[in-house]
Amino acid sequence: MSRILSADYVQKEIYVLKDGSDISVTCNPDTTSRIYFSSGKQIAAGCINCVNPRCMCLSNEDILCVEFPGISHVTNKRICPVDGIKSGEKRIEIDENKCIGCGLCVASCPIGALYLKDGKAKVSVQDKKNMQRLPVNDTSIKEQNKFIQNIAVRNRHGILCQESDRLMDSVYKGIRKMSQGEQNILARNLLIKLGNHGTLARQGNVYMRMDGFYSSSQRLGVFEVETGTELLDVSRAVLDDVAVMNARHGINKEKNHPLVICLSLPNKRTDYWQVIKDIRNVIKMPICTITFGALLILMWNIKEIKEFDSFYMDVDHSSIRNDISKILGRSINISEGFQGILENEK
Repeated sequence: MSRILSADYVQKEIYVLKDGSDISVTCNPDTTSRIYFSSGKQIAAGCINCVNPRCMCLSNEDILCVEFPGISHVTNKRICPVDGIKSGEKRIEIDENKCIGCGLCVASCPIGALYLKDGKAKVSVQDKKNMQRLPVNDTSIKEQNKFIQNIAVRNRHGILCQESDRLMDSVYKGIRKMSQGEQNILARNLLIKLGNHGTLARQGNVYMRMDGFYSSSQRLGVFEVETGTELLDVSRAVLDDVAVMNARHGINKEKNHPLVICLSLPNKRTDYWQVIKDIRNVIKMPICTITFGALLILMWNIKEIKEFDSFYMDVDHSSIRNDISKILGRSINISEGFQGILENEK
């Protein structure tokens, strides 16, 4: 429910920029973002203590996949899969004991007030000289919401953080400790932050066991999440998902671009890669595979990925390093084979 309607405010102070008519945000690793004005002026970004914080909650539009009408889905819209962020009286607050350093909240802040440092999300303090303090009432909250809507479409540049083996190892330890439900939220939210709509399927329906589905202006498809070693079972689950979508919801397999999101790419000796190739050869349906690490790297570099066809891998080719490097326009600072993020572990 909107905080405007509930009128149960945690915030004692909320802000807007004094001059927020034409700005852009440049993100920087390990330090606060910079806000640039059309006049040439620049300032450090600071938390405006939103009453409806985008760093905490997705919008209805984010999780709405109109191409999958009538399919029961999870309405949970939280950004942080481990509930490590909350509203405070003066600014957003991060629980560093919970934070795994994924950067979802950082990527979601419209003004660039959050940043990643030492594997944890941090909050920049308001530069009050450039902020207008508003009383916490419905009129001011509507004004703040309008301000946020205006700046949310502005260009964002730079990178959120620089990938490394050490950083990825820390994030992966956090992901492994998550429940399956939390991992699914992380996967859905990463797809959304890369420019897609993403929805988790409601569990409990014997005919609907998929983890979720995504859509964009270019593609739509089901997705399955697997952080263990049972990827062969996932390939079979994808076939079930595609069949159910076709039979019960009229989504032809030719339109369905299924995606497997895993923690690590399986070893070449596993049957998964051969089965993926067989599925493509027999029914002409490529199943693309991507890791949490690859999705994180793309999000940290503020990229949009609205189709995943370039991430098709099978027994003849099981690396996405070159594909990711091409998108970034540079080499990736992750050791070859590390955690199976971009190619098979050695």
